[in-house]
Amino acid sequence: MDDFHVDIVNAERSLFSGDATLVVAPLRDGEAGFLPGHSPLLAALKAGALRVQDASGDEQAFYVSGGFIEVQPHHITVLADVGERAADIDEALAARAVEEAARRAEEQAGKTDYAHAQAELAQASARLAVVRRYHPQIPHRAPGRIR
Repeated sequence: MDDFHVDIVNAERSLFSGDATLVVAPLRDGEAGFLPGHSPLLAALKAGALRVQDASGDEQAFYVSGGFIEVQPHHITVLADVGERAADIDEALAARAVEEAARRAEEQAGKTDYAHAQAELAQASARLAVVRRYHPQIPHRAPGRIR
């Protein structure tokens, strides 16, 4: 089989449902790629870019803040805590969110909420990195197909 079915959902809606030839996911232990026929796996996601090469060879990118990925030989399901298409992310708003999260983290240094502020900063930074690398309106940063 040359492809498999992929479903990517967040708490609000389905982000993608279709056939794909490759999925690259940001796992807690590092980035991993999955091809059709992969052995079963259940893994936790970290904030970052989730990429799907669809059956036509086009790449679609998504931001996920965390969640889980279930891999079966002919089907992948991604349950994202927060997820959105890279094409739907406003870069200016994402950059502002990073600045605000950095300010909050600095204000919380040495306090009990510091770890929470650091986690917010990490998620905001990952979201900004996804839009900067994969947003289709930024052609000088848009990658080619996944190889």
